Amino acid sequence: MEHQSAKPISITLLAIALILLAINLRAPIVMLGSLAPILKQTLGLTDNMIGWLGALPMPAFALGSLISPYIAKRIGLEHTLIIMVGLISVSLVVRILGDSWLFFFGTALMALAIGFVNTLGAPIIKKYAPNHIALMTGLLSLCMSIFAGVIAWSVLPLAQTIGWRFSMGLWAIFGILTVGIWIIISKHHKQDATITPPTYGQFNAWKNINAWLLAAFMGIQSMLFYGMAAFLPMIGVAKGLALERATELPLTFQIAAPITIISLTWLIKHGMSVRILAMVAATLNTVGVAGLIYLPDHLHLWSLLMGLGAASIFTLSLMMFSLRTYDSDTARDVSGMVQAVGYSIAFFGPVMLGKLFETHQDWHKPLTALLILMLINMVIAWFATRPYMFTDKKLS
Repeated sequence: MEHQSAKPISITLLAIALILLAINLRAPIVMLGSLAPILKQTLGLTDNMIGWLGALPMPAFALGSLISPYIAKRIGLEHTLIIMVGLISVSLVVRILGDSWLFFFGTALMALAIGFVNTLGAPIIKKYAPNHIALMTGLLSLCMSIFAGVIAWSVLPLAQTIGWRFSMGLWAIFGILTVGIWIIISKHHKQDATITPPTYGQFNAWKNINAWLLAAFMGIQSMLFYGMAAFLPMIGVAKGLALERATELPLTFQIAAPITIISLTWLIKHGMSVRILAMVAATLNTVGVAGLIYLPDHLHLWSLLMGLGAASIFTLSLMMFSLRTYDSDTARDVSGMVQAVGYSIAFFGPVMLGKLFETHQDWHKPLTALLILMLINMVIAWFATRPYMFTDKKLS
């Protein structure tokens, strides 16, 4: 059985390692939306192909999340993370070296590696910071949102200055830095690097109704997140914004997250009900999508609300992997199952939006379909976050 907590390391060192890790997990995907018009022109992509490009990470995330727990059992959390972050950096370079097919291949390879790493965040935090779960999880989620927003905003002016290929590929440097710091951590904690199969309570996430509900809750939120990542600038242009103003929408969508993540972390640490927070987050998503449809003069406001809601649900899900488990083995397995199912659901977000827009050449029907899903997720939120632990045992 794995040690349930690793040899103590500096919280500052862990924080820096998680910040660097966070840069690699969302920015390489969300930058695609900002560069969609350029990619259409230079690589000859259609609107439907942009939708597929936005959806491509989802099955790759799901596959990576599905396999990751089994690989981590054999070579360790740290070693799996180091290999996969290195693969993210390689694929960032690969996808800018050729035509549209190589771009798709590089994106798929990168997304597969991100899928592996997504699963490892919760057990890493459970292992190295069991007394600071809310703080470290909030930090990881916070930095993912901040850097995704900043990079989604900055990649277009960089592309106009130095070319789109270099502006997309230069972010590989952060993967190299991330690999370096996790090698340092791994070498200082060799005795904790190997994981054996879980034995605690013989828990099986695939047979647990709470895990399936959490997967649906996270998955529908991810449909919104990746749908907006792929199409929010195009929606802005269709609603009358200039391209430069439209690329501010992903920044607003992403940069809104720090407000909610900091607040969420503080509220969780001070005993606020997870269920109440989940319901508020699901409502924000619903209001944001409705606003895009019915009050398009306030696109930045609706982007802000959706950003708040999406970041809240994602952060709550990550926290629940650790807060609702007793050990890092169970946290790893729940994280893998929920993210595998959740990202399989999320795959249909960009595909649905892209296909409906290509068919109707209008954003009303795609956004209406998304609104219905957000209403459904408000119901799921109530059941997915009721009090329980991932041991099939009800909390008293």
